Amino acid sequence: MTSCSKNFDDVSGSGDAIIVVKQSGTTTVYGYALYAYTFGAFRSVKATSTLDESKAYTLNINQKYQTNFYYEPSDDEFTTTRPTASIFNFSAVFENGATAEFQDEVSDKVLAVPVIKEIKYDSTSSEMSVTWGTVSGAESYSINILDGSELVFGSLKLASTIKAYAVKSTTTGWITDFTPVVGKTYTVRLNAFLYEPSGDSYNLQSVSFVEKTIVWGGN
Repeated sequence: MTSCSKNFDDVSGSGDAIIVVKQSGTTTVYGYALYAYTFGAFRSVKATSTLDESKAYTLNINQKYQTNFYYEPSDDEFTTTRPTASIFNFSAVFENGATAEFQDEVSDKVLAVPVIKEIKYDSTSSEMSVTWGTVSGAESYSINILDGSELVFGSLKLASTIKAYAVKSTTTGWITDFTPVVGKTYTVRLNAFLYEPSGDSYNLQSVSFVEKTIVWGGN
C-alpha cells in the first residue's frame, strides 16, 4: 500500500493479524504477526487481542515507510498452544495528530509447517534451487534468503501448484546493491500462505515457514 502519491491527511487504516507457524526442534509452535496499513502516515500503532486484552503489542515502522507498521513475534512468544479465533483491535496515531481504530478478525485456521525436500547449489548453472512438498490448504508460497537476520532476497508470490524454485545472483528479488558471496552460508526460508476470505495479500490468515542453510557456490 506504499504509494508515491500518499495523502498524509488520510486518517483511515486497516490491520492484519496473522497466525505464524514454525518448527521448534520437533515441536510445532504458534505466534502472531501484526501489520497495519494506511494511505496517510502513521506516527504510532498499538494492538490488543480479545484473547488477552492486558497484553499490548507495539508495532514498528516497516523499512522507513510510515504507511506500513508491523510486529513480529520473538522466539519466546511462540507457544505450543494452537490459537483460537479472536479479534485484534488496532489503535493508530497519525502524523497529523488524528487517531483511528480498526479491527481484524482471525479464525483458528492454520497451515502445517512446510517440508523442504531438497536444497542445493548447482555450480554449472550458478544457481541455488529448492524443492518442497505440498502444504495442505496453502494458497501460495514464497522464497526468502537471509544473511544472518537480514532479509536479502524475496521472491514474488508463487502459485500453490509450484513446488520448486531456482535463484541466481541475477534473479530479480535481491535487495539493492546486494550480491551473494561465493562460499558464504545463507538461510533459505520457504513460506506457505493461507488467506482470509477476501483473498488478497493484505488479509492473510496464516503463514507457516521452514528454514535451511546453504553455502552459496557449494561446499
